[in-house]
Amino acid sequence: MPVSQAECQGAQYFFVRSVRSSRYGPGMELRHLRYFVEVAQALNFTKAGQRLRVAQPALSRQIRQLEEEVGVRLLERTRRGVQMTPAGEAFLVEARAVLEQSVQAIQVAQQRGQGKAGQLNLGYVWGLFHSVVPQVVSRFRQVYPEVAVHLFDFTATQQAQAIAQGRLDLGFVGFAQEADAAGLSKRKVGESGFIVALPQSHRAARRRRVPLSMLAEDFFFTISDQHYPGASRYIVKACAEAGFRPRVLQAAERGHTILSLVAGQCGVALLPEPLRALPHPGVLFRPLVDNVQADLFVAWDAARNSTIRDAFLRVLASKPG
Repeated sequence: MPVSQAECQGAQYFFVRSVRSSRYGPGMELRHLRYFVEVAQALNFTKAGQRLRVAQPALSRQIRQLEEEVGVRLLERTRRGVQMTPAGEAFLVEARAVLEQSVQAIQVAQQRGQGKAGQLNLGYVWGLFHSVVPQVVSRFRQVYPEVAVHLFDFTATQQAQAIAQGRLDLGFVGFAQEADAAGLSKRKVGESGFIVALPQSHRAARRRRVPLSMLAEDFFFTISDQHYPGASRYIVKACAEAGFRPRVLQAAERGHTILSLVAGQCGVALLPEPLRALPHPGVLFRPLVDNVQADLFVAWDAARNSTIRDAFLRVLASKPG
């Protein structure tokens, strides 16, 4: 059934009381915040009252009630108009955020109440997120079972393009470089260590942990920046800190290709740790003595509004439980 206007107003009232009551007090309502934001933007009670269709005396009274509730003066009244106090400027940021959240809360409630099914188009780099994404999607669907989640195994570059075009709502792009290059918003969702892939006959195969300096004379295979933008930079930097420049024999498109070349005793590779889940006959993975870590990110286009995407980001940020 459609949600009535009265129900929406009730939801707004409950939202501001429950979410912000500990900060702002129990008597505040969304209309106080709307009135304050309008006056703060116009810096004139008469103009703000006209926009709100509220008489100027009534508007002034509501603002005074708000200031009494907050406990500080938010606006300075002068003959020339209205000026913001420092407290008022800080309060304005919070008030706008509450109003935006209330609109989003109502939209989500209406969609759920009307049984509307939505969809979420989600990209990911398989080699980095093959274990993370299914867990997050499962948690999301427990909260939003009516939303259809479509997964796309794309490279980071493909994801950035699809997000910019609106074909993806967000993507687990991996390292930060692609998100930064495309001007996307990003959030850290974890980190990945690098491990070394060795042929079984390699001289370091018997070691439990391998120092990078021991690989200075080996040829290296790296993953191309097309699939894992930024990975090669971490590798080159780590080798430089170990005292040598890696002799890169080839940059391969896929992890499977690299492992085949390593198994053929053509060289070694430094790979993100999640890639050890790939089939690797003839290849030994060993942790490094050197600590090589990289942060992993999810990215999205903040200029595009999406209630479902924002709901997914909230689930992603919450702790499993």
